[in-house]
Amino acid sequence: MHHIFLFVLVLAPNQTTTYITEIRKQEFIQLLQTLPHKGEFYTDEAIEKAGPYLPTLFALTESDLAGYDIYPFGALSRGLSSRLENRKYAVRNFSKIQHPTIKLLWAVMLFDSAQRSPEIVRFLRNALKDPEQTKVLSEGLGPKFSSFKNRVLSRSAGPL
Repeated sequence: MHHIFLFVLVLAPNQTTTYITEIRKQEFIQLLQTLPHKGEFYTDEAIEKAGPYLPTLFALTESDLAGYDIYPFGALSRGLSSRLENRKYAVRNFSKIQHPTIKLLWAVMLFDSAQRSPEIVRFLRNALKDPEQTKVLSEGLGPKFSSFKNRVLSRSAGPL
């Protein structure tokens, strides 16, 4: 009986993505806990293993990560963003990033790369208008914040 229910879920177009995504999210969260790292950063091997999960990382919401430390997800994002194919994917799918902190982190990383887009510049400008997001940026960037802010505000939001 249980198998029939799963089969119906797979065939139901509105539920397939949600159901599979929830399973995939849990697989990813479990994988993250087993990936090799040196100090606080993930190894090249870890980045390679996590690469196929980039869409899953972008699908994670605040409720998915409730009770988890955001830091490993940020550290993994940093490693993933070091690869050109991941940056290109992130620019194309930036609007799909669900978790606000992960989205802010990717926006900063993409802004500082050749792959930034007008959407990312607009996102960062709006973030700088929000006191809470500005605080996150300031704490995350430390002494580089002022320079970063000036660069964001001086960029055209049109094609770059």
